[in-house]
Amino acid sequence: MEMYLEPILTAAFIFPFAAALFTFPYMLLQYRRYGSVLLLRTVIIYSFILYLMAAYFLTMLPLPSIESVAGQTTPYLQLEPFKDVRVWIQNADVTWSQPSGWGRLINRDLFVILANICMTIPLGIYLRYYFKCSFLKTLLIALAVSLIFELTQLSALFGIYPRPYRLCETDDLITNTLGGIIGFWITKPLLRILPSRERMDQLSYRHSARVTFTRRLTAALVDWLILGAVMLFIMFLIKPLHLTMSSEESGTMLAELGVLYFALVILYFIVGVWLQKGLTVGKRLTHLRLVDQHSGGRPKLWQVAVRYSFLYFGFLYLPFATTQLLFYAFTRDTVVWPLFVLCGLIIIAYGVLCVWAIVAIMDRKRHFPHSILSKTRNMSTLTLPEETEDKE
Repeated sequence: MEMYLEPILTAAFIFPFAAALFTFPYMLLQYRRYGSVLLLRTVIIYSFILYLMAAYFLTMLPLPSIESVAGQTTPYLQLEPFKDVRVWIQNADVTWSQPSGWGRLINRDLFVILANICMTIPLGIYLRYYFKCSFLKTLLIALAVSLIFELTQLSALFGIYPRPYRLCETDDLITNTLGGIIGFWITKPLLRILPSRERMDQLSYRHSARVTFTRRLTAALVDWLILGAVMLFIMFLIKPLHLTMSSEESGTMLAELGVLYFALVILYFIVGVWLQKGLTVGKRLTHLRLVDQHSGGRPKLWQVAVRYSFLYFGFLYLPFATTQLLFYAFTRDTVVWPLFVLCGLIIIAYGVLCVWAIVAIMDRKRHFPHSILSKTRNMSTLTLPEETEDKE
């Protein structure tokens, strides 16, 4: 049992890291497709990823040492179908005319066969319930997944080992495919209980009218990934980075970064958003548009300037600027009290803004400071399918 428990625990340990890498693309895809992220859909998708990881690790782990594998002489390829069944019955050594001895059929060989079948039963359930696969498609996918596992074993884990350390056999293809078919069959009763894929789509579309903080944050992350890449590219062209730089060179580079930061924010978020009538790349991907708070139309240039100046020159750049002022104040020969007082006031104001932002995130009815000052808001631009609109 330990040989099965270790791979499952390994998958559970690695899953949070895989989920962290998957989360941003997943959220971006959901906002692009539905305009919202539905909790039930997220649970299904993430549990499916965890299942695939566990199934993969079950076929690959535990990993032996390279030295022990190099010394193996056992066969690593078995193409005879149903050999495992014959070995199971042979090892049980039962006489079919004597039912009292049939209990010997319950042995380790049977457990291995049943484990291979059970490993892909969840795959069949997922394929029929969420991915809406037909019987033939489910059969082919289950066969393909099992074939990938077996070929990975046959490749000696992509050449890491000198030879395969596990037996690649036809029976595994048969039992894994059978498990996928069983999963397909037993899903039918679940379809009467669980919400359908169509129902989940309808709920997602209906929730798309709400512009949540995570949706805006996703759009902002896309925009800042673009700006970050542009900033690094320009800085590399102007002055390639060196491993060793003097303090003067570091200060010059920080100043250049600051100027470049201000320039890109003005061009992308202020001029660009105004010219694109409230849109950025991130907003387009998440179906958002910046509009005038009252009219719902195109924001004026001053509104865009106030919104993004407060957000990116004030709220985000303020901590960095305050740190620089404090560093300057501490490195002077004499105490510069006005700078200390100014930094203290800035820190207090920043703390108030942070509390305000937290309250606004928790209370959807409250607006952020930059929205109030600029009299702008984000609205959803997703067009709902006709069948969804009819049922609202």
